[in-house]
Amino acid sequence: MQSSIPANLVVDTPIGDRTPRNRARFASGTGLAVAGVSGSEWIIRSVRFGLAFMMNLPRLSMPLLLSVYFVAQASESDSPATPNNDAHTWRDLHRLIDLHQHINLTPEHLQRAVRIMDRAGIGLTVNLGTGTVTRGADGAPSTFERGKALTDRLYPGRFLHYMILDYSGWDDTDWSERAMAQLEEGHRLGAAGLKEFKRLGLYLRDGAGKLIRVDDPKLDPVWRRCGELGMPVSIHVADPKAFWQPYDESNERWKELRDHKNWWFGDATVYPGWKELLEALNRVVARHPQTTFVGVHFANNAEELEWVDASLDRYPNLMADLAARIPEIGRHDPVAVRRLFVKHQDRILFGTDFMVYDRLILGSSGNEPPPSDEDAQVFFEKHWRWLETNDRNWPHMTPIQGDWTISSIGLPSPVLRKIYFDNARKLLARSLPLPTLRAVRIERDFPLTGALTEPEWTQAAPGYIEYATQDGTARPELSTRVQIGRAHV
Repeated sequence: MQSSIPANLVVDTPIGDRTPRNRARFASGTGLAVAGVSGSEWIIRSVRFGLAFMMNLPRLSMPLLLSVYFVAQASESDSPATPNNDAHTWRDLHRLIDLHQHINLTPEHLQRAVRIMDRAGIGLTVNLGTGTVTRGADGAPSTFERGKALTDRLYPGRFLHYMILDYSGWDDTDWSERAMAQLEEGHRLGAAGLKEFKRLGLYLRDGAGKLIRVDDPKLDPVWRRCGELGMPVSIHVADPKAFWQPYDESNERWKELRDHKNWWFGDATVYPGWKELLEALNRVVARHPQTTFVGVHFANNAEELEWVDASLDRYPNLMADLAARIPEIGRHDPVAVRRLFVKHQDRILFGTDFMVYDRLILGSSGNEPPPSDEDAQVFFEKHWRWLETNDRNWPHMTPIQGDWTISSIGLPSPVLRKIYFDNARKLLARSLPLPTLRAVRIERDFPLTGALTEPEWTQAAPGYIEYATQDGTARPELSTRVQIGRAHV
């Protein structure tokens, strides 16, 4: 029988070293926690040892057996892993973070989403755009409050939420102040960040009918306040370049545009140019260096690797997610793509644009038959195939996005783990749920040698101490695996 133990243990130096500078600190409470590692103080002279000990914590009714051992990590290498056993293990442990999903927040849709996430190995999902924090006329909870409360109740620890802004009253002179108040309320309610859809520059208009630009000065206080509050901004501007090209069968994205006429922006009398929107966002990123911007859909420009490379070089506060753009990125020379990913390995985030409404949406969709849960599994597996193998010229995961093949980039494990979860953990460090460990009940006595060969340990799910407590920086070279046994008395 297993029991869930909430996280309250902080380890910021080696366990067992009781000197003032190097000590293990255990917080009193109802259980144990793995909160992180302070890399500046953790000193390891050897990773070829293990230890186990028995301890009693305050307010616990039974002793716990805690096994801790240090795991030597593979050295950083550019040699690709095919297949990648490390990534299989991470998925088995549900360590992956999908920074870009859209889930309709009802019990039924959440249940389906979590079932698919579990099978895919996704442990944590960021729901981009849960809603505004504007309360109802009668003071009823906001859309954001209701959505977050539902996931926290049904699936605690599985979802983080980004809020969206309410642009009502844009023409009022105090709109910027009221928008900042929205951010502060969202921060208080637990919003992990701000999501801005492509409505800026393409859809939202002021009272005079003029499009609201992403670099409008009235928005500068919003972007600045996000940085002050530690709220990253996931922002979508523009769309694939083909959406500005002729609206006819000659367009390579015709299948998609045919089913979504409102995605076509090729009328220059109505919409700004494609590159004009991208440059406007870059001006915003440059003006607010203390705010982290995640350019969704591969910095909003998967067609131009050189442009993405230059933007990431120029703006250290810019990151890029992969959501719904692997079919486009995968068309490029895989050697060049791999080089770019290795160069910017600290700035790229895993995301899929997976959506669960009354139908599943696998990156994009049209009027084709609704995908099944099995189709969703294939969708995720094709992400793994592209990132982890060196396969060439195979059908991508979202056929409606274009009739072409993609080639994989075979990233090494140290780069993969950053993209799959380390970069997201650092970005979201302020909002991450505390980890939990499950203690296995120990029915017999055995010596605590640290060898961990007793069968009971195989039943105890592991946790890992490998992140700095303050900023979420990963220290995989100091990774500490933790398992808990609850002694029978």
